[in-house]
Amino acid sequence: MILSLSVITGLKGGSFCAGSMSEWIKVVTEGGITRIKMKAICAYQITEDKAQLLIYTKDNSLFQITKDAGLNFELLDSHFKIK
Repeated sequence: MILSLSVITGLKGGSFCAGSMSEWIKVVTEGGITRIKMKAICAYQITEDKAQLLIYTKDNSLFQITKDAGLNFELLDSHFKIK
């Protein structure tokens, strides 16, 4: 079940912020600037045409990225050390 749907226009400059015990990403959604805990991300996927990136969080929130989806996918892969 999806509790909320926000459109992300991209990871703001690939921004990863250091927190007290966790890392955050800063993104722009329809509601404005949003920060998502990296630990909250449980899955992400990109469409075959790399036009859309979906980020799922542990609380069943879904964030949809349409701007720079391929670049943001690579940034997440890099952060999670996925080859």
